[in-house]
Amino acid sequence: MADAAVVVGFVGLGNIGRPMAGALAGTFPVVVYDVNASAAADVPGARVAASLADVGAAATVVGVAVYNDAQVRDVVTGLLAGMRPGGTILVHSTISPGTVRDVAAQAGAAGVALLDVAVAGGDVRARRGELTLMVGGDQAELARVRPVLDALGRVYHVGPVGAGLAAKLANNLALHVGFQVLEEALALGGDAGVGEAALLEVLNSGTAQSWLTGNFAYYRRQIREVLPPGMVAKDLHAAVALAGDGTDIPLTRLAAGTPREAVVVAAVRTPLGRRRGALSGTRPDELLAYTLRQLVQRAGIAPDTVDDVIAGCVNAVGEQGRNIARVAALAAGLPVTVPGVTVNRMCGSSQQALHFAAHAVLSGQQRMVIAAGVESMSRVPLGADAAGVTPPDSVTGRYELVDQGVAADRIAARWHLDRAELDAFALASHRNAEAAWRDGRFADECVPVPADLTAALLADELPDTGWVIERDEGIRPDTSLAALAALKPAFGADGVHHAGNSSQLTDGAAAVLVCDAAEARRLGLAPLARIVATEVVGVDTDLMLHGVIPVTRRILERTGLTLADIDLYEVNEAFASVPLAWLQETGADPGRLNVNGGAIALGHPTGCSGARLATTLLHELRRRGGRYGLQVMCVGYGMATATLYERMGEA
Repeated sequence: MADAAVVVGFVGLGNIGRPMAGALAGTFPVVVYDVNASAAADVPGARVAASLADVGAAATVVGVAVYNDAQVRDVVTGLLAGMRPGGTILVHSTISPGTVRDVAAQAGAAGVALLDVAVAGGDVRARRGELTLMVGGDQAELARVRPVLDALGRVYHVGPVGAGLAAKLANNLALHVGFQVLEEALALGGDAGVGEAALLEVLNSGTAQSWLTGNFAYYRRQIREVLPPGMVAKDLHAAVALAGDGTDIPLTRLAAGTPREAVVVAAVRTPLGRRRGALSGTRPDELLAYTLRQLVQRAGIAPDTVDDVIAGCVNAVGEQGRNIARVAALAAGLPVTVPGVTVNRMCGSSQQALHFAAHAVLSGQQRMVIAAGVESMSRVPLGADAAGVTPPDSVTGRYELVDQGVAADRIAARWHLDRAELDAFALASHRNAEAAWRDGRFADECVPVPADLTAALLADELPDTGWVIERDEGIRPDTSLAALAALKPAFGADGVHHAGNSSQLTDGAAAVLVCDAAEARRLGLAPLARIVATEVVGVDTDLMLHGVIPVTRRILERTGLTLADIDLYEVNEAFASVPLAWLQETGADPGRLNVNGGAIALGHPTGCSGARLATTLLHELRRRGGRYGLQVMCVGYGMATATLYERMGEA
């Protein structure tokens, strides 16, 4: 068909039809029809037809952009009343498989070809001629009308009539349950001729990207507010019926087919040093750099495969300032192409870094991200980032902000926890931590720190001797209930918390490598665990630290698990009342909580602690052969974070 012989008809001038007709009118003679006469008159350069038969008589190729089965049947019937044999009808694939087959047969009986076309990209791309079109029908017929479709965007033949609808349904399913299942959804059209090569070609064309960038806000609203219940299942069943075998494939199985997964490949930490202890002479930026270097080495990855370094640090001033994540990446000798960013969610900072890393991987934006954390409470004091500035009156005029120790005492009072219970919990923390070192349970997660860290970082190979610290300094194996009882309350004469049942101020760094599961398989890496879910909540500021309770409930509700399903819990021991109130409120098994001790014994270097808890939890989960692990942290100003992991690989 020579271009000079082509006359394009267009029926249905809605939000996508009008710009498509307008784009074609710049290249071909165009005749349009819509029941809304004003819509037809809005297409510059097009002649307005008086009827469907008029369009059929005038045009050699007619695009039909209506969105209802009955309307499509009526439009095709009207067009065929005037259309000569040898013409072609292009049906926008928004209808059922049965209607596609029926109108194709009806057109064929009149000597008119019919192709079904799935369109992706939205009205903006339609005006620019940048749509993606997936066409089902006879390939020779597609070649005849290809000049028309080329004017609208990139064109892909995905199979015989009905395959365009399969692709459209795949897009719908992808929008409903995530673009990661696009491949599975398109596979359902296999009997309609949608092969893997065509699928990959369409996928690589940027179809998913065009849906996201062109229509994301609109479709998000449709999915959340407009689509009736069961729409996903309806689309799925239609796609299955199109495949011709009538098999009922549950949506859950489809969604589980090829989703992205974020996995933890490696996790390391330094020993934690007492404030003014072994690590007090070590710069925090170099301490973090050393941890990054050790992580990359332990994981066995090429440094240039790291897409980003996200580091938690609470007091990001002085030696912890200037974006310590980037500084540490450079000091570690990672390639300059590896960026870094520092985040602060107070005590949950490096757990939040891990969440951000997981989200980047799950979204498909990045494949390999280091989540880390550091704090030197010897060299950069707690609260240094505030520089003496208090919260504004617009906050203090609304909310009561108290010292975290005062909040911990209030939690103890609310949950009727007396000092003897808190001291007993603190003693158990020290004994568990000491037993973990004695039994070698920390050996896999801890990396000793060289005395000359600068020289170590500048060397090609990390040293294996000359350590400044090899094990956690804060553990007191000789403490006792009597010794703890002798300590004075720290937050008021009637308080129940003191230095012995509160977390220690310490120095340390930790790092976790988060990777796309498919990338891990490609590189031959053996993940420690899958990141199942992440959660964060805000709570009242007067109690402040009790958010560990609602954040646990939320993550369990979202995953459908119970605490009985979870093998190990790490609830940060900021103060003894926090995990004890959590135990009391949730009914969790105390024997699964902080089995290797917690921050009361090991310390709580605030920016480091989230990554440290993750490291300890994942190594112990693997050692025990457990399945699920839960990490929960209270956060200042009334917040809490939670992460649920599932162990992978051999114990």
